[in-house]
Amino acid sequence: MFPLRNWTFFLLSISWAALSHAEQRTWTNSEGKTIDAELIEVSGENAILKMGPNNFEVPIASLSSPDREFIKDWEKSAPTDTAGDSDIQPVWDAEWPKLVSADVSQDIEVIKEDEDKGEYIYASEHYEFICDVKLNTSVVRRFSVLFEATNQFCRELPLGMVKPFREERHKIHLFETREAYYEKGGPPGSAGVYISRDGEGDILVPLTSLGVKQVGSNYSVDYDKENTTLSHEITHQITDPEYYAIGSRGWFTEGLAEYIASSGYRSGKFNVDDLRALKEKVTAYGENNTGGRALGETIIAPDLQEYFMQPYEDFVANANLNYGLAALIAYYFFHMDGEGEAKNIKAFLKGLKEGKKAPEMFEPLLAGRSWDEMEEDIYRGWRSRGVEIKFR
Repeated sequence: MFPLRNWTFFLLSISWAALSHAEQRTWTNSEGKTIDAELIEVSGENAILKMGPNNFEVPIASLSSPDREFIKDWEKSAPTDTAGDSDIQPVWDAEWPKLVSADVSQDIEVIKEDEDKGEYIYASEHYEFICDVKLNTSVVRRFSVLFEATNQFCRELPLGMVKPFREERHKIHLFETREAYYEKGGPPGSAGVYISRDGEGDILVPLTSLGVKQVGSNYSVDYDKENTTLSHEITHQITDPEYYAIGSRGWFTEGLAEYIASSGYRSGKFNVDDLRALKEKVTAYGENNTGGRALGETIIAPDLQEYFMQPYEDFVANANLNYGLAALIAYYFFHMDGEGEAKNIKAFLKGLKEGKKAPEMFEPLLAGRSWDEMEEDIYRGWRSRGVEIKFR
């Protein structure tokens, strides 16, 4: 068999289309050994294969010549959804937001209610909610605010993203039961998941994660429950695909999602730069003792360069440390580095847009520093705020 390694599902890299229509084929490695699996993504020099319920990462160079040709043809035919992106002006120079708000009284459009097929589609300004049960528009309005506020947050961040500004609505698949959610690919125990292929994809969410509960024959919203962990997955859906490049995917993409999900959300408003909430989530047990990573105020971190370049499956294999550390490092580059103007991280992201790769891609972050010197700057920045990050 191939030397396959399990790819943890926290950010599943399969599209809704692939989930429904992907086909298995027989793959052969250089030693002549075979497996039957589905190709669901190409990530750098690796192919992501789906075999049963699990995903595995395989070096393309280890596959047979016909397999490599198949991958080339597959990449050429892979669907993309970037029409109109060239007309969107990315935001780089705006001030960093302090408070982000969404319209809590927004209109909800009923697109489809098909009882025979069990398909009900509702839409807010930027999202299309595809549900397997009929909902009152007031219920949809209530939970759609979290999605719209997260979208607005990404629009206001001066990080050059274009996906939040696209005219088409982003798709959210909602399920009445967790069993239905798991059946469609939702990871057991999760609040929701972003399922993508090449940076495009949908979000799957059980209604219970949105505080929606059945009351008699109708559904209502539990106003005491606001699952802000979903902001993490919503952020992934509208993060530009260039930012998922090797050397950025992991520490930056997860750090950005953690930063947004930790920014003090309440009823359609994000309190941006909420250091207290982010610090509490990483070092302790989170607000109301929920969702925290409890890493403590002294964190033993890996070598920074190795941390940035580690394969994504290794990143998620040690999720508690790596996601927490990513949040702190992202915060550092957003608010502490240099004069606190996020200059270096913006230059880094612009380089990703230009297709730069390691080691050149890291030059803007280093800004003339050695890796050891940048580790020391991150250490000093967080130490002054009560957290010691000790890089190995």
